[in-house]
Amino acid sequence: MDEYSDEWLETTLRAALAEEPVPSQETLAFSVGLARMLPRAERPSLIARLVSGGQTLATARGGEAQQRLYETEQHLITLWDEADSGASRYLIGQVYAKESGPLVPESVLLFSAQHAEIDAWQEGSEFHVAGVAPGVYALRCSVADTDILLPGVEVGG
Repeated sequence: MDEYSDEWLETTLRAALAEEPVPSQETLAFSVGLARMLPRAERPSLIARLVSGGQTLATARGGEAQQRLYETEQHLITLWDEADSGASRYLIGQVYAKESGPLVPESVLLFSAQHAEIDAWQEGSEFHVAGVAPGVYALRCSVADTDILLPGVEVGG
């Protein structure tokens, strides 16, 4: 076996160290999506778990929807997913304190690695999100002094 020269070794190492892998746009977007799901340091965060859902139900407008129920130790979250215009979906949700009833979130944000963030708007105690592309999202509901995170929300599935 031939020995490698110090010059060869130095040149090879310098070249290897200079070649940093460049992540793809998809990898960067996925990483940003994961980072958004991390708890915010200034607020306590709770992870809601899916209790039931995915069954297809009829809507008052004559279409079909899926209703899902999520919970934390102190909260229940209902989420309706129904057809909107074209292939997009329309989400309607409510957050309840198990002890006291409906809560009005300060903000609700739907986000994923593949799609732009979407802010919900409030109508009474309900939050609404229109024009959602089918896919898997996370939903963050900010209520009182707590963030409730619903990971793995399958929209249109």
